[in-house]
Amino acid sequence: MKNLKYIVLSLLATAALLGCKKDPELAVTDVGPEMSVISVDEKAYFGAAISFEVSMQDRLPLSTLKAQVFFDDEMVAEEVIRTKTSGTYEGSVVVPYYKDIPNGDATLRFVGQNIEFGLTTIEQTIPVSRPEPAYLTFVLDDKEYRMEPTGTKYEYAVTDNFPQKASGYITTPELDEAGSVVTFGYDTAAGGVVAGSTDPIPFSNSNAGEYTITFNILTFAGSPFTTLTFNGTEMAMVDSDNYSIVTTLTQNEVYEMSGIADFATWDIDRDYFERADAANPEALTFLPMSGTYKVTANFKFNYLKIEAMNSATELGTLSADGSGTAIWVIGDTNVGKPSTSNAASWNPENGGLCMARVADRKYQITLVAGTSINASKFDFKFFWKKTWDNGEFLGKDDPTFKNPYGVVTTDSDIIKLSDSGNVGLVEGKTLDLGGVYRFTLDVSGGTMAATLSLEKIGEEALPAADLTINGTKLEQVDSSNYTIDLDLTQGQTLTFGGSDMFMPAWINPDFFAITSMTTATLVPVSGKYRITVDVSTSVIDALVLNADGTGLATLDDSGHGAVYFIGYGLGSPAAANEPGWTTEKGICVPEAEPGIYRMTAQAGQEGSTVLGQRFRVNGWSGKFYKSRGWSDLGTLTLSEGSDAYFQIVSGGNIEMATGVSLEEGATYVLTLDVTGGNDKPVLTMQKQ
Repeated sequence: MKNLKYIVLSLLATAALLGCKKDPELAVTDVGPEMSVISVDEKAYFGAAISFEVSMQDRLPLSTLKAQVFFDDEMVAEEVIRTKTSGTYEGSVVVPYYKDIPNGDATLRFVGQNIEFGLTTIEQTIPVSRPEPAYLTFVLDDKEYRMEPTGTKYEYAVTDNFPQKASGYITTPELDEAGSVVTFGYDTAAGGVVAGSTDPIPFSNSNAGEYTITFNILTFAGSPFTTLTFNGTEMAMVDSDNYSIVTTLTQNEVYEMSGIADFATWDIDRDYFERADAANPEALTFLPMSGTYKVTANFKFNYLKIEAMNSATELGTLSADGSGTAIWVIGDTNVGKPSTSNAASWNPENGGLCMARVADRKYQITLVAGTSINASKFDFKFFWKKTWDNGEFLGKDDPTFKNPYGVVTTDSDIIKLSDSGNVGLVEGKTLDLGGVYRFTLDVSGGTMAATLSLEKIGEEALPAADLTINGTKLEQVDSSNYTIDLDLTQGQTLTFGGSDMFMPAWINPDFFAITSMTTATLVPVSGKYRITVDVSTSVIDALVLNADGTGLATLDDSGHGAVYFIGYGLGSPAAANEPGWTTEKGICVPEAEPGIYRMTAQAGQEGSTVLGQRFRVNGWSGKFYKSRGWSDLGTLTLSEGSDAYFQIVSGGNIEMATGVSLEEGATYVLTLDVTGGNDKPVLTMQKQ
């Protein structure tokens, strides 16, 4: 019977082979490699590495050696070593550092595997304890503070003069001979301190001065943290700059904000609150219609922000008949609260401004020209939601538009509406600097018949800095920006003065060469220049003007004037400020010498906010133009060697050469040469 069985099976196998091609079978074995632990650390610290040496022998080629750490039955760490041949393998696996875990025994499991999935497992018990270093280090910006043990087990403290917000991280000294260290930082998603992070822990005190910072390396508890309450209820910390609460607010009721030492100096959104009592700046009277609102205390801008809510988690929205809880303003960097430094921006989730519902189907937003809205230019729109997804108001009824949810009209002689609903200034009109303006959107007739009105309701003095160049006072544009137009000669010395003048954090090297703490010389050719000073960022920049001062210079037929970069890859004063395809944001490059236009900058990552890192390391796509408009130059050619950086693609766009990136932090010089004619521009890129 046994032989017959084998004969039958053989015939069946032969038939199968004749009938079709057999799939290859996966070779497996249940025999793993021979393993022995040559050495392993006898004990370990949380946050430190366990070193090991393991011998592996097998008749088959090897695959992997895994070192796994278990707390009880849970694997908490694993290190995988790729293996091929029999031999001895060394490595280490780090024991994770968690809070509230007591000292005890961990299981160290070694798992060896060959290419046919044969496994061998060896387990060892390793005592693991929490380290008790002699000190910790608190890192605040570029300063370090030594934290000493307090006498309470695992707790450390430092007393010093700190700012009111002392956001920093904590690190241990080296815990073992391998140099293991543990850092402690804040994790917003986790809602607290975690090991392995260097994100700042938002320590904060009621005021600046001498106070004590403490931290416990077992419980991760620390102090001090600001405790804010709104009308007696504690606000939740969103991140180091923001605390919020969602609550019901009733029109004309008084609410109290507590926990902010300098709250009297904070900006209180005038559309939502007014201070109820001059003697008690924390008492606030709520002005709009009653409802559910999110109140956010923002320490970055010392600003109390209010947003209407449909529920505890859903932001306010509008309905087609005009009913609802909110209308949102989304726009460019020239509109923001409490100032344009916190602009609405075209990123609605981050920057959308909530209009106050002051009556049924009537919404308002109040802005100050020169502070929260640019007096001479702005561009924004109204939306049903704080998102691009549906609810965009147009300037005319256009059923072909993808989201025709509303139409706005206005009879104002100061502002106008484009067909797509963008709100801007009428040609030749400006807002009065310091004027308080109220925009009111009335949707009582439904969203398809919305009306927009603008009313100047007051004046307020803007804080003015005392800034001079060569003895002439600069003109204030808004709360932080100043300008002056000057006729200058190449190499001329500029002297910065005035009681508020500063040594800039950044001065545009294409225009100026710093010669002392208060002086610089003009780099480009002689001409008329508009020098700009931003006191909020300590940046000095410039633009090239026509000789008569009537506007921005253009590249004339003789190759003189200025050129402008529009697109992606260049930004100024940082890569984050690239113009995109918005012509009015084109980067002005001056004439360094006749017919030669030069820009010198460091390379930085996309979105870099480091002043001077104006060239993206990669991802360029843009062009040079003869004006801040669509006035093309001739087709670009690359000088010898510049093809190592660039390629000129269809349409004349400048892009990085395939596979090429600039070196982050390195300085490069970009030169546009039109000495052969505007129709024959030559581009050169050099690393300094």
